[in-house]
Amino acid sequence: MLLDALALLAGFFLLAKGADALVEGAGTIATKLGMDPWVVGLTIVAWGTSLPEVVVSTLAAQEGRPGAALGNVLGSNVANAGLVLGVVGLILPRALVGRLALRESLPLLASIGVLWYVLRDDVLSRTEAISLTVLFLAYTFELIFMRGRGKQSPPAVIDASELHKPHPWLRVLAGSAAIAFGAQFVLTGAFGIAEVLGLKEGFVGLVILALGTSLPELAAGIVSARQGKTEIGLGNIVGSNVFNTLAVIGIAGMVAPFGVPGDVQDGWPLAAREALSRDLPVNLAFALFLVLGPPLFRGRAARPRAAVLLAAWVGYVIWIGL
Repeated sequence: MLLDALALLAGFFLLAKGADALVEGAGTIATKLGMDPWVVGLTIVAWGTSLPEVVVSTLAAQEGRPGAALGNVLGSNVANAGLVLGVVGLILPRALVGRLALRESLPLLASIGVLWYVLRDDVLSRTEAISLTVLFLAYTFELIFMRGRGKQSPPAVIDASELHKPHPWLRVLAGSAAIAFGAQFVLTGAFGIAEVLGLKEGFVGLVILALGTSLPELAAGIVSARQGKTEIGLGNIVGSNVFNTLAVIGIAGMVAPFGVPGDVQDGWPLAAREALSRDLPVNLAFALFLVLGPPLFRGRAARPRAAVLLAAWVGYVIWIGL
């Protein structure tokens, strides 16, 4: 039990530090190649910070645990909206004041609907997984090339020093290795603890893995909020959740399709049905609260709304643990 807990903590540490190193190195290389910092922010920085979810879910699916892979994504989305935004909003209420543009709201809601549609038969085939990934690439293409750099799509906030780090290739290699080893440590530790405590695989993915892979966003959000900044706000959480729903599930499903007849996959049918009946509706409820909250309250009651988000996340964790 103790070794499993240490492996879990070491894995989360390696995932966070590995993602940072990879983003810094890749961003520096892209900048030296003449890539616009705005595009770097929307692609390399945004995707790099979500790599822990990608690698953990893909490894889980590859090991025959698609329920944990799906739970990691859906749980991370709820943690991003409830835990991260809730804590940040309590510290700095104005982080919840801004409204989501229609071009931000629609992809968030549509991604949840698309995932529900492909899982309705308890199977995520390789073709469906490829379709999810293609939809995410189309979303990214529209984000970068179709919207332009107008008022609706402000430049991503990037510290210029992060794009000029020394030894960028070494950072990329070291970061990639840290993420790979970290993900394996996380899975080993999480399922070791689950076996000792008799926890369901769904709980492991929805809470333990999801909370761990959301810790970097939570830490960054708390630091930004204490400094009076709003970099971790509604728009950032929306982008992260769309990435998780389409890209993470898509990549994991391409590597190891979920629920394919003949494959031995621990607890999959139950995990799929719980996702359809419980976790996806909860994701939708949080998404609707983020979309409708600002216009309904007209920028008021930001701190109470943050408290509601945090309390709802705690209630969700208790619910799935019962």
